Amino acid sequence: MLQWRTVTALALAPIVLGAIIVGPLAVYALILVVVGIAAYELSRALKPLPFLAALGAGAFPVLLSIPYEVTGIMAGVCFSLPWALFWLTGLPQTRTLRALLAILLMSIWVGASLAHLGLISGSSDRVVLALVVVTGPWISDSGAYFAGRLAGRHPLFPTLSPNKTVEGAIGGLLMTMLVVGWIAHQFLAFSIPGAALAGIAISFFSQTGDLFESILKRILDIKDLGTLLPGHGGILDRIDSLLFTAPAVYYVLLFI
Repeated sequence: MLQWRTVTALALAPIVLGAIIVGPLAVYALILVVVGIAAYELSRALKPLPFLAALGAGAFPVLLSIPYEVTGIMAGVCFSLPWALFWLTGLPQTRTLRALLAILLMSIWVGASLAHLGLISGSSDRVVLALVVVTGPWISDSGAYFAGRLAGRHPLFPTLSPNKTVEGAIGGLLMTMLVVGWIAHQFLAFSIPGAALAGIAISFFSQTGDLFESILKRILDIKDLGTLLPGHGGILDRIDSLLFTAPAVYYVLLFI
């Protein structure tokens, strides 16, 4: 499993890095592609939601964030409500709790979260910041995996994710503090407390994002939300941590 996860991460890294180097518009284009794939996965997992309904709900916060930044993100989320009403009234078969949940998930969980990554890509330190956001969850996940394998004894949430351990969570937190903290201190001129805070935030929200998707899949009684990426499942299985860390990093930057 870890081998496939590593191969997939290495295959995706040049695409992400290339978009970051080119600039914000390339990042936004990549984000919209991801939103489209995520909309397809959720429309299949939460039938009878139409693909276009999910796509619009996820795209509104991203598109409106380009001219209006955080205000645009909030406006896009708010606009998803009349958008949902349009589909619920127009197509009787969509009048289910699952369809409504999918529209809200696409807007808040996917669209609004990824829009924050777009905002980060517009900063002067966009390359380092975006790489921290994208690779931070992978660093936390790797630290948690190896710490759990070596010293894992106490289940963290046995009824939700039986393979996660307290020792693994601590290992992921420490690994992220060391690596991300060092990068933030050296290349972003963060103070040592600020760098440590960035590492803690990324690891905490990365693990929280992974747990959130685990709960969602348990509710839906499915193993993965998709099959696009070997070793990960679907695109949402790959970016579940990123969806929590991108907003966290953006607001940590404002705080610092």
